[in-house]
Amino acid sequence: MKLKNSKLALLISLIAAPIAFAAEVAVEKTKVETKTTTTETITPPVAEPGTLTATISDSVTFTTLKKALAASGLDVVLADKKGVYTIFAPTDEAFDKLPAGTLGKLMLPQNKEKLRSLLLYHVIAGKMTAAELKDGQVTTMNGEKVKIEVDGEKINIGDTKVFSADVMATNGVMHSVGDVMVPKSLDGFAKLED
Repeated sequence: MKLKNSKLALLISLIAAPIAFAAEVAVEKTKVETKTTTTETITPPVAEPGTLTATISDSVTFTTLKKALAASGLDVVLADKKGVYTIFAPTDEAFDKLPAGTLGKLMLPQNKEKLRSLLLYHVIAGKMTAAELKDGQVTTMNGEKVKIEVDGEKINIGDTKVFSADVMATNGVMHSVGDVMVPKSLDGFAKLED
């Protein structure tokens, strides 16, 4: 009888164990862990009205420059009223003249410093109107020099012509140029040549 009861107890425990285990698993499955995710929206700085950044952003002629300035972080610099700058701003058409794929390569995060260098080659510290530009070399914000030639009303910087001068901003002045100027430090990068 003891043997029969032992077998019966063993049989019951073998049958009950999976049922108990299944019930435990079912309880585990019904426990739901709730995670709360907080997302912070980062709003890019809004350019103060009248600054160089706002002037560039407001123009349909400089959409590529606007994107490049944002990708390089220079939009913030040119929106700062504490600094005063002269920018020789390449138009969308000027950027279109770059070799195929060059602009896309410059806009990659790993090339941010190269993009900054290219853009800073178009910026001079201080406000220089067309009347104040003189023949000679000036040091750009990337540290490299660029040649300015003035012949009456005709102004060239590097190898490009200034075709729309003296667009005034609260923190400087903008002159439109028809080509993207390439500093010597970027010669050979993505088919760029001086």
